[in-house]
Amino acid sequence: MFITSKYEETWALKVYRVDIRQAVWFSVVPWVVMAIMNYLAGFWSDMMIQSGTSVTLTHKIMQSIGFVGPGLSLIGLATAQNPSVASAWLTLTPFGHSRFLVNFQEDRTTHSGVIHGMANTAGTVASIIGIVGAGFFVELFGSFRGFLLLTSLLYFLAALFYCQFSTGERVNFDDPDWSRNLQQCL
Repeated sequence: MFITSKYEETWALKVYRVDIRQAVWFSVVPWVVMAIMNYLAGFWSDMMIQSGTSVTLTHKIMQSIGFVGPGLSLIGLATAQNPSVASAWLTLTPFGHSRFLVNFQEDRTTHSGVIHGMANTAGTVASIIGIVGAGFFVELFGSFRGFLLLTSLLYFLAALFYCQFSTGERVNFDDPDWSRNLQQCL
């Protein structure tokens, strides 16, 4: 959503001939929905954990929704025929941070703040590269559609990776068995 929002004004003007300054709903509504949905997702996931669902399963369900939802909405966005439908598709992109960022706080180690900072830094670097890459992609191919579909594919691959390798349980990185288990997965 972050990368899409950085090109939103250019994209809306070029694809739908909508001046984003005159159509505030086009840029504001998705962010308002994201704030509400992230709150609801956090509430829902807390309820799941309190009712006995494992932390790992809860995280995998919520983050899968957080990856697959935006992937589907970007496919819809790439095929939308008018700005109202495109804006509706953009409102379906939130939900992604509902459990991912919470993993660090639930770890409760002395390093959780450092790990959170490293993840935010990696996300910021990826966003910068993604924004520049999106510009090159659109210039090279002359269309936002391919970029949206490529981003959608990356969301689906991220969901598969997250479901395969994530855990909500505490991992002891000093344990030699952890290292062997990781090498077997790779």
